[in-house]
Amino acid sequence: MLLRLATVDDFSNIESSNFKCSTYKNLAFPLGCSMSELDAALGDGDFVVFNEKKTKVGFVRIKAMFEGIAYLDIHLLHDFADEHIQAVMSWLAEQYHLGKYYVQLLPNEQREIDCLTRLGFTEEARLRNQIFVEGAYYDLLMMGSEDQRV
Repeated sequence: MLLRLATVDDFSNIESSNFKCSTYKNLAFPLGCSMSELDAALGDGDFVVFNEKKTKVGFVRIKAMFEGIAYLDIHLLHDFADEHIQAVMSWLAEQYHLGKYYVQLLPNEQREIDCLTRLGFTEEARLRNQIFVEGAYYDLLMMGSEDQRV
């Protein structure tokens, strides 16, 4: 598994439909946004994840970390990125002493939900009509990992 900080170029060749109605980058979708707007939306905690063939499998954004808990955004480009996402979380746990992860998703982000479910995440909350994306309100799911903090 290979990960590095994401750059604007990592997003430039991705179909805009991949980000439509996604919680990841919900402030600046590549759909209709300029490169400078996307560059401004990238933070220090944005990682691009590759498989062994150096193909992008997804993006992970660290939104916040405190007391051994991390809030992440995840956007996957392939159905089976489980081992890569698990490797990123293991690396984060080792570097930052994390034991619990939370991820917010829209109900239509099935690829991400399926991956996280296979990794042992469960739906811990559902906020009804919480987020307004492209002209409609959507529920926001809060998925959490098993708590490994001691």
